[in-house]
Amino acid sequence: MLNTALFFDMKKLLALLACIAVPALPAHAGQKIGDNIELSGLVEVEASYSEADGDDSSDIVLAELELGIDAGITDWFSVHILFLYEEDETDGIEVDKAFASITPGDSGFFINAGRFTQSIGSFPSSSMITDPLTLDLGETTQKSSVALGWNKDAVKALVSAYKGDIQKTGDDHINTWVGALNVNGELGNLTCEAGVSYTNNFADSDGLVDDFAGGETDDLVGGYSGYVVVGLDSVQLSGEYMAAAEEFSDGTRAGSKPAAYNVELAWDAPSPLALAVRVGGGDEYDVDNQYGATVSYDLYEGVSLGAEYLRNENSDDTSEDIFTLQLAAKF
Repeated sequence: MLNTALFFDMKKLLALLACIAVPALPAHAGQKIGDNIELSGLVEVEASYSEADGDDSSDIVLAELELGIDAGITDWFSVHILFLYEEDETDGIEVDKAFASITPGDSGFFINAGRFTQSIGSFPSSSMITDPLTLDLGETTQKSSVALGWNKDAVKALVSAYKGDIQKTGDDHINTWVGALNVNGELGNLTCEAGVSYTNNFADSDGLVDDFAGGETDDLVGGYSGYVVVGLDSVQLSGEYMAAAEEFSDGTRAGSKPAAYNVELAWDAPSPLALAVRVGGGDEYDVDNQYGATVSYDLYEGVSLGAEYLRNENSDDTSEDIFTLQLAAKF
């Protein structure tokens, strides 16, 4: 249960966030800076208060800074670059993505080569401030790789390969592949999207890679994900499940099959107001149960203010309540 001190600190956070100002500049989904170059960006500032088993803390951070460059060199060749900074997460500004895309004609086939996030898990666009547990468990760090795929009409499929940080003992090879399939469709005001993905090296995800000393394992363990998103007018329901395909044979999670799920219901009101609720959890993972809600308000085109309450009930029998205020601006 939240104690009264939490609500007093929420008032303090509101005052703190009110001091964080961004200029009311016109914002768009990308600004052209040349005939074939587009610049985009995102700034997210967060103030948070958390209480965990009697201990509390608060902080203000630059949660995310993104600067993207898209260059259409020809009709069939383009380049995408994304620089990222996350306070307390990244070591300075890092190259989050940098890859070239080849898309011959209108065939639907494409080749991506360079550095990008792998497609294990979809992590449907969340309306919450905090990332879902499925992303915490299964997202991969950016890898230099090659992806071959097909994207046309309502179907997208791809296969990518890269050298994972987790290798079989004694190996040093390109050893990891990811396959993904996504479909979508519309029927009147009803929209639906669904997808599945699989990797042969689930331990290479952000949530598991540190569990293997020296980056080695006796056996690579696969992992899979499935998701669905259904929308009706301004209401959207999304859900995703992700899990290891079998038990790990070594590492700190030996004998376990980590899994996580996330379900969200979001309502984009006719006004600038939007609401979302989440229910999530894990099995043999760090968080057993997670639930919370977010309310956000569009201050201007591309500028929003959001407030989130989230509760985590952890696998070590601890729990925490987290309240977050976020000011976000994108262009």
